[in-house]
Amino acid sequence: MDIPNMLKSLMQYGPAFLNSYCIVNGEILKLEDVEKMGCDEFSVRSKINMPTHLYRYFPDIETRDKETGEFVNYSIQGLKNNTVFLQSPTEFDDVYDSDISISYDEYEHLRLIEYCRRCGIETEDLKDTQSIGNLLVKKLYEYFAENKSLEDAFVVSESEEENLANKLFALRIENYIVKKSEFGAAVKTALFDEYNEYTSELKKTFRTVCFTTTPYSQLMWGGMYANCHKGFCVEYSVMPNDQKYNDVFNNLYPVIYCKTRPNMAKRLVGMKDKPPTTETLWDLYSHGVLRKSIDWAFQNEWRFVLPRNYYNGNYNVEFFPISKVYLGNRMSPERRKEIISICHEKNIPYTGVTRNPEVFEMQDCDVLCENCPNYKKS
Repeated sequence: MDIPNMLKSLMQYGPAFLNSYCIVNGEILKLEDVEKMGCDEFSVRSKINMPTHLYRYFPDIETRDKETGEFVNYSIQGLKNNTVFLQSPTEFDDVYDSDISISYDEYEHLRLIEYCRRCGIETEDLKDTQSIGNLLVKKLYEYFAENKSLEDAFVVSESEEENLANKLFALRIENYIVKKSEFGAAVKTALFDEYNEYTSELKKTFRTVCFTTTPYSQLMWGGMYANCHKGFCVEYSVMPNDQKYNDVFNNLYPVIYCKTRPNMAKRLVGMKDKPPTTETLWDLYSHGVLRKSIDWAFQNEWRFVLPRNYYNGNYNVEFFPISKVYLGNRMSPERRKEIISICHEKNIPYTGVTRNPEVFEMQDCDVLCENCPNYKKS
């Protein structure tokens, strides 16, 4: 599929068209139709045309492990062990990627309405945040003045999560009062603390690792993914019918490339203090980790996505079998020898990647690496 030309064609239709359509696995679809799909329908429909192979570019460099402080080459580790490491989306290069954040102003407005409800305060006729906040502060202040505590200021709910959230909010307010904060300021600061904690947790809801559908992308070879052609690319054979890989296959999804970003504030605030469900998780997936700017559509990504702690916190996961390794055009002879020795040990086919002399594309090298003069010189 020629995604660059597809993008060029899309641009000619103008902003209205771009805002209404998206690209999923190289296919142009109405964004509205995709957004109406649930997890099961999206997964089944996208896997009808799933590629037989997926590719991942590796930089082949050492990085410092955040927990141990030791330098580790995760690329070599993944090649030797046939594993992939699921990252937190906060580590991605695109600042919009997997973004499921909420502006504080929206959070404050919606959450104040919710806390008013839990205190038995009617806010239907009020539109501005200040008025709603004033009502809540007045009610809580009067309760605190009479009881010297906010422990039972909120109506008891059938939801244990909601009751715990109320207690934590009350304790935060009391903590700031002890620190001599004015009551209204204490409520506002407690709400801001709650906001920071919740948005931080949202970004840690899932872990993911990304794949593409070609080993010949100049942009991916040339950037950070493959260390400017000095790294390597691994080909994996997709095994849809092998039970060993059920978890992998069932948690693979294509990225939805589009121009617009949905406002998730109301839904995200509505999810707070509720146990996660398949529907709420899919909301986070389809509008967060699987939603990406159309500028990146050339990558034609598939993502292996898992909820946090799915494997008890082990994010280095066995993936589909490795069927081939592509060696970067600028890989040093020393590194090339090491990668090839691993391929021999694991019985994995490999090839060098070189420039096409006639068009701006990468291609397999006709010369076996061991017969290459540059290889023999080292």
